[in-house]
Amino acid sequence: MMIAIIISAPSGAGKTTLIEKLIIQNPIYEFAISTTTRPIRSNEMEGKDYYYVSYDEFMKMVDNNEFVEWAKVHDNYYGTTKKEIDRIKANSKIPIFDVDVQGARALRNKLQKVVSIFIIPPSIKELEKRLRHRSTETQQQIKIRLTNAVSELREYINYDYIVVNDELQKASEDLGAILKTIILRREFKEKAVKHLLEGVHDYTIR
Repeated sequence: MMIAIIISAPSGAGKTTLIEKLIIQNPIYEFAISTTTRPIRSNEMEGKDYYYVSYDEFMKMVDNNEFVEWAKVHDNYYGTTKKEIDRIKANSKIPIFDVDVQGARALRNKLQKVVSIFIIPPSIKELEKRLRHRSTETQQQIKIRLTNAVSELREYINYDYIVVNDELQKASEDLGAILKTIILRREFKEKAVKHLLEGVHDYTIR
């Protein structure tokens, strides 16, 4: 049975950078690419950061029941397709879902085995500073994201783990420590045990 990793955070908390570092260091994990109606940014790539579609295309996919979860976030639509999950599963990888609190709630209801992690900034003031520094939102958009961040932070109780992204390296180590325990679980080490037992003969002590 596939285990899925759900990672959420208020916009600007740094989860994208943390996920990228994690996957580089642990190739057993693979990023589940979401589909969105949000316009592509100058530093993003189609099929790497998101699958970018129009509103009409997105709604058609909804009607065709192509999403395992979808939601409207910050005036745009985001969703995870069943096809994307199948792609990762076919590669024998563990999917990492970068979703908001609505998407996380939907995935927990749809998937049987999940580990959920909530990444938070050290303060709202620092979150605002990071949003302004990346220069991708208008003043009004920043205001909306900060307002939503307060609501999202109240969802912390629904997550298994919390990582404070105050210092990037420390947060990366904390996230890695959480996920290290996952690949040591029985279902991922069972093959090694069975291989060990195949070489065992009768060692009964007389």
